[in-house]
Amino acid sequence: MPGGYLHYQVRGAGPDVVLFNGATADLRMWESTLDWLAGVARVTMFDCRDTGLSSPGTAPYSEVDDVAAVFDAAGVTDAVLVGSSEGARRALAFAHQHAARVRRVVAVSGAFGEFPDPTPEEAAARQEMHAVFAKIDHALETDGVRAAAEIDIDVWAPALDAYHRRKLVGLQVANAHRITLAHYHGRELDPPVKTRFHEITVSVTAVVGGREFAGSRLWAERIVRQAPHATLTVIPEADHFAMLSAPEQFERVLREALTS
Repeated sequence: MPGGYLHYQVRGAGPDVVLFNGATADLRMWESTLDWLAGVARVTMFDCRDTGLSSPGTAPYSEVDDVAAVFDAAGVTDAVLVGSSEGARRALAFAHQHAARVRRVVAVSGAFGEFPDPTPEEAAARQEMHAVFAKIDHALETDGVRAAAEIDIDVWAPALDAYHRRKLVGLQVANAHRITLAHYHGRELDPPVKTRFHEITVSVTAVVGGREFAGSRLWAERIVRQAPHATLTVIPEADHFAMLSAPEQFERVLREALTS
């Protein structure tokens, strides 16, 4: 890769599926999903720059071009994309630019930042999130990365069991470089994909947990309203990380997406 390298892994055999991590995690967040998914698909996972075993971003680079480079290196011609949180944004952006290489996007609790032209409900939901972000930032400044990670996971993932809570806290600590970046060099689409859902031509399954922030639910509803071929699936028992908090229900949803 120009300016760095991207770590990726390929497991299993069958139709291609590419997994996109949440922002402060790495490909290890998918280990329990991989246990069954690699039995029915050829699964490609990768660490975004600034996370896991990939290089730090030290100069401007295109998020979409990085994904294309992983596709090329792994020999993926077309795939179902499964993105978690910020990974859902990256997956949808890639689908916007490379529709011929995407069969479907499964956008799990997509994170897109501020709402363009927000409704009163959306504005209130973002205020709720900003209050949480302020609490996390304060913990980071006063008590360090682990304290901030524990608060972050507790508010985003209240449905996790003790093991998966420890795992996600540990992944945030391991990816402290991403959390403490002074400047993020990745470039998303311009204009961003959150303003271009109506231009996405591939099928989209938006997934959101019932124990999720209202803002994530409202983003999922926006996708479904605006993308021409989108459907909404709510997993009542799940939080922001449905693959970990409600694994059996998430598996059913993903298996259905792979065969539809």
